[in-house]
Amino acid sequence: MAKQRVILLCIGLTAVAFAVGHYSGRLSSSITPTTYPEFVRALESRDWALRAHVVSGFVVGLGPENLTPALAAIEAHRRWLSQDELRLFMAAWARFDPEAAFARSLTWPDHTRSKGAAAAIYGWALYDPLGAREAAMEVTDSSLKALLLDRIVAAWAHGEDREGVTRYIAGLPDSPSRDRLTAILIREILSDGHLAVIEWAEALPSAHGEDFAPIAFRRAAGILAQDDHVIAKEFAEKNLGAPWGEGAPAAVARRWVHSDPAAALDWARSLPEGSARDQAINTAFVQWENNYPAAAEHWLEQAGQSPELDSPRFALLRRRATTSPPEALALADLISDRAMKERGQILALGQWFKSDREAAMHWLNINAVSTEVRAQLRSGRKSRSKKPAEG
Repeated sequence: MAKQRVILLCIGLTAVAFAVGHYSGRLSSSITPTTYPEFVRALESRDWALRAHVVSGFVVGLGPENLTPALAAIEAHRRWLSQDELRLFMAAWARFDPEAAFARSLTWPDHTRSKGAAAAIYGWALYDPLGAREAAMEVTDSSLKALLLDRIVAAWAHGEDREGVTRYIAGLPDSPSRDRLTAILIREILSDGHLAVIEWAEALPSAHGEDFAPIAFRRAAGILAQDDHVIAKEFAEKNLGAPWGEGAPAAVARRWVHSDPAAALDWARSLPEGSARDQAINTAFVQWENNYPAAAEHWLEQAGQSPELDSPRFALLRRRATTSPPEALALADLISDRAMKERGQILALGQWFKSDREAAMHWLNINAVSTEVRAQLRSGRKSRSKKPAEG
């Protein structure tokens, strides 16, 4: 019995993989067909592997002639079915009537509406992404519409028309939505390997202009870094001089810092001087400091006084300004860039005047501070001391 359950589990996992990422647009003839009574019994079972196996076997033969009883059985159990099981059924239905499958899912209540609609639109987009998108745009619920567009892009990118989906995303207005859809597309391309992602990204500037390329390069670099930071940093370094490659080093460093923060920062510091290097250093440090402040701050203390570390020191200074102004001012002394140093001093002293005016004045009297900083502080204190005009 245990052996049989293991076999069924393997079959079930294969079926779900088939549904969520390896669905070719034609239901595989290698799956053993199952009957309607077996299908109904499986839907009543608490054995997830058995359900996945039987559902995948039944939908091989799903068509207009047996849809009505099958749909009734699905709807009777839809609250307990997983996204993957619904996707199997809805993708099969979408082969012959995607409009009806999607429309029916929108009539479902509660959370099953989102699950069903996402499953139906995914199945539809495997065959007709533009038609699926047109239907999704008619949905008035903004959260559901965003989910549907995500699933359309995932299905579209899973097919053979990656140029079409790339052109569609590149033509969208610059927004968090376009950024998210770009990531979905890249993750689908990644199923073909790292080189496929790199080739896709490097073809963008000439094919789609330079507006979309920076977003895609940044996203590609980050996703590659999650998988293999060596490949990701080589990709970022290769495109460092191009305007579309400016954000790639920061994306690599941000992901790499989760596994080896010191190595990520050492790499970022080794990049050629410029805004891409500074952004990568600052991004990596802030990410590390957010999660492991003691370790990040210790690293910064040991790193020495270097101009490329001005931004991390300023980021730490901003945190310390409200809790420990004297420590924040000590950090400001280590910042090489004069303008950044003065901003840090103004920030720290401004907070100190609020909490302990006498101590702040004493520090200001015995330390050398530029006339610009003193002027800014006087201006700030005067504006705070003014009483609001009576209405």
